[in-house]
Amino acid sequence: MRPRVIGIMGGVASGKSMVAEMLGSLGAEVIHADEMAHELLEKPEIKEKVLERWGKGLLGVKGEIDRGKLASIVFSNGEALKELTNLLHPPILESIRRLVLERSEGEMDRKGKGSIPLVLDAALLLETGLDEACDLLVFVEASPEVKEERSRLKGWSSGEVQRREGFQSPESQKKKRAHVVINNDSSKEETFRQVKDFWQKLVL
Repeated sequence: MRPRVIGIMGGVASGKSMVAEMLGSLGAEVIHADEMAHELLEKPEIKEKVLERWGKGLLGVKGEIDRGKLASIVFSNGEALKELTNLLHPPILESIRRLVLERSEGEMDRKGKGSIPLVLDAALLLETGLDEACDLLVFVEASPEVKEERSRLKGWSSGEVQRREGFQSPESQKKKRAHVVINNDSSKEETFRQVKDFWQKLVL
């Protein structure tokens, strides 16, 4: 049986990855698109194209692409972000589709009701078309104040959340597309309560 694919959406610093990991702790298999992108950047053919486009100044001390430098470029230039997206996301989408096919013949869950759900954690889910691979979309909601506080814990400068969100689809659009909304303004315990409630409805 084909596993259901759950896409996680939300604004910058809303807690998307945390919600994905919570679903993982309940039994889902989590796919991190960012990790797939990092692996792609290490492939010679992709690395060469990135360096040809944005220069060898992106190289780190060990000869790897410095993802921080690359992020600084693409999150300050919409056209650059689009170019990088067009380079990385088609193979990511293909990998996800391949994974879904592989899991379709995988083990049944404990209740024998179907394959274990896959959770797709991707920062640009709608913008890149990765939502096409999803059966359900979850929107993680957080207030601007909470997101700003979380961004400071990441070491980001003031206003970085708003700047990055300027290159993404409006949160109102993401929320409208979602089948489920998880509010992440409060404690982790409260967020987990909502996630667990969603999960129980999903697997029953």
